[in-house]
Amino acid sequence: MPKLWSATIQEHRSAVLDAILDATGHLVHRHGMTSLTMTALAEEAGVGRATLYKYVPDTAAAIAAWQQREMGRHLSRLREIAAQSPTEVRLENMLEAYARLRYHRHGAGAGEDLHSPIRLAPAESELRELFAAVIATEVEARRARADVPPDQLAAYVVAAIGAVGNVPDMVAARRIVALVTNTVRDTSTAARAV
Repeated sequence: MPKLWSATIQEHRSAVLDAILDATGHLVHRHGMTSLTMTALAEEAGVGRATLYKYVPDTAAAIAAWQQREMGRHLSRLREIAAQSPTEVRLENMLEAYARLRYHRHGAGAGEDLHSPIRLAPAESELRELFAAVIATEVEARRARADVPPDQLAAYVVAAIGAVGNVPDMVAARRIVALVTNTVRDTSTAARAV
């Protein structure tokens, strides 16, 4: 098969998968995870059911693939913010951005766990590593507490900001961000003792 056709086929497959994952996100946000059906997913994605089953065997696989793609996008965005932010405000910018990413409404299924720890464990590990590196830089600059290792502070940050998914509005989300920031930034004498 000519190389041009391979690239075209691969691009087509990628476009179909993107349409399926986009449709998954729209339907989950609109109706919740438990309401997702393969029929509705095929219709929303604009593909036949036979085509849909070539890409995802069931709704759980569609949701998992969509979540992994979204988490990958979140990580990319946070890496951009880390790279572009001045060091003095890098941590705050990242915390605010992560809170915005976690704060979103999931339609009728708002109580469902869209951020399943089992499905997202690899991405969450990368997220903790990213925050740990930034926190370590902050500790070196004496802008963050040194009594707790950066990897443990990063685990705390990720878990605490995760609570933003359960608050009623962005005002409450910002309060959580401020609380987390103040906790990490606590450079009092007691916190500096290693």
